[in-house]
Amino acid sequence: MIWFLLLLFLSCAQREYTYKKFLMGGQCNIKFYCNKEKNAKSALEEIDEELVRLDSLLNYFSPKSLVSEINHQHRAKLDKDILYLFSLSDSISRLTNGLFDISVAPLLEIWGFYQGEPKIPSARDIERAKKLVNFRKIELKSDSIFIPEGMRIDLGGIAQGFAADIVGDILRKLSIKSAIINIAGEVLAIGRSPKNKPWRVGIKNPRGEGIIEIVELEDGALSTSGDYEKFFMINGKRYPHIINPKTGVPAQEFASVTIFEEETAFSDGMATAVAVMGAGNGLKFLDSLKIKGIIYHEKDGKLLKSETR
Repeated sequence: MIWFLLLLFLSCAQREYTYKKFLMGGQCNIKFYCNKEKNAKSALEEIDEELVRLDSLLNYFSPKSLVSEINHQHRAKLDKDILYLFSLSDSISRLTNGLFDISVAPLLEIWGFYQGEPKIPSARDIERAKKLVNFRKIELKSDSIFIPEGMRIDLGGIAQGFAADIVGDILRKLSIKSAIINIAGEVLAIGRSPKNKPWRVGIKNPRGEGIIEIVELEDGALSTSGDYEKFFMINGKRYPHIINPKTGVPAQEFASVTIFEEETAFSDGMATAVAVMGAGNGLKFLDSLKIKGIIYHEKDGKLLKSETR
């Protein structure tokens, strides 16, 4: 009887499976637990297939990507899931009054972020680029997207979170109930950890090595935008790659923004927008929507933390 119970326990034991690959502009680290090897293998194969597909579609720098097709042809047909991504981007843009805008590419270019040659553009160049940035001019009709000539889109502020959601859907479909998904820093937790406790996720120290705090996550998403990710320094001033679409200038009033939500794509886009808002306005905005968030910012050389109610 004891041997029977032991064998039953072993047959039901959850085995750990991992997926690691550089895609979507960053490192993808996925860990999940499953007691059915067939389901686990199916999950790993489907995850790889989907992440490779999304990377090939949404990569701004690939000349063969869907994003490049849109930017050069000013129109394209969209698969159902990609159409949803563009619709969600539009919703976040409207919710944040345009502070999240996927048509921000011309501004990123004139600041040198695409070329890896940072520079402060002239006021004239900023004004010229700003005229090409306006999410309201992006048209979604049936299964197609249309953008004006001269406009260019970049989904870098939401694509990684979207990919995490797709991976989450794959795992749930295969009845996997314990997983932690990290797509280039955008994190989605499914269920609880194998110890039957919430997953523990570290928030990076925006002004030093290591992490600044650990938070708990259970059946939810977490996205962090930081001014330490891609930035340059000129005359002691930090210029991050997150640009305010209205001013045309990199956001200055934040060090990092972490947003907690159910959907990673939504938390990803919102973290970008709140970073543009800055600590004060961003906190008020999140509180008004009852969205949980943590914001770090600098004042008088000190790193301060603000948190929603």
